[in-house]
Amino acid sequence: MVKTAFYLCLLVLPSYLFAQSKRDTISAYFDLGISAIKQSEQLKIDSLVYYDILQPGKKLGIIGYADYLGSEEANVGLSEIRAGNIKTYLLSLGFREQDIETVIGKGEVKRDVLNGTAGYREDRRVDIIPGGFQRSSNTPKKTPAKSIDLSNVKKNETLRLDNVYFEGGSDYWLKKSTPVLEQLLAALKQHPTVRIRIEGHICCDQPRDGIDIEPGEFELSTQRAKAVRDYLVKNGIAITRLEYHGFARTRPLRNPERTAEDQMMNRRVEIRILDK
Repeated sequence: MVKTAFYLCLLVLPSYLFAQSKRDTISAYFDLGISAIKQSEQLKIDSLVYYDILQPGKKLGIIGYADYLGSEEANVGLSEIRAGNIKTYLLSLGFREQDIETVIGKGEVKRDVLNGTAGYREDRRVDIIPGGFQRSSNTPKKTPAKSIDLSNVKKNETLRLDNVYFEGGSDYWLKKSTPVLEQLLAALKQHPTVRIRIEGHICCDQPRDGIDIEPGEFELSTQRAKAVRDYLVKNGIAITRLEYHGFARTRPLRNPERTAEDQMMNRRVEIRILDK
């Protein structure tokens, strides 16, 4: 049945896909208050991949949104999960972690005119940006600097630190995560007015906020965020620019967790821009 729907989609979508190929952004839409990807949007993405409009091996950017319904915090979280779900689906289609530059949840789209309890369908979406966030220019291309670019991240946006993962039951990050933290350090030094909140997360079914094996206490997600904060302070970032908070298992990127990789993806930290 799914295969039949896919081929029907291929028949009816060519004109839509041609229009998409002329745009910078491709949007996947979500139902009200829902983070799961609708089958119609999965088929749309499948078709975009089939017609090479979205191509594994080429850079992408992913930005999630919500409409104005609900609290600001809930909308930010919902937009982040939507963006994460789109990324997970693209990975299942053959895209690689290094293909996807940044996954951002922007929260609600601000509206001057509200639409009652219905909201706006077009605001409940995730934008997929072929080519990522770097735009071409008339100047010769340069090799990207090995640093995190904070200039395009707005206040209250969240930036997931790719490849900053932790050992299970510990606030010690994996060795391969150190270069990314060095990039974050460099970015904060380059943007001395930026204030951030470091947000810690855990994996797996936990009745509470995980247990940090070494001190034998709960609040593992908080300890992970604090470990990153302490690293930045030790290397010259003023403590007044840094907050930290643990979200336990309330914002998983992979849900349900079926593999060890899923668990590793959820053992992570992210940064939220508090002020620029």
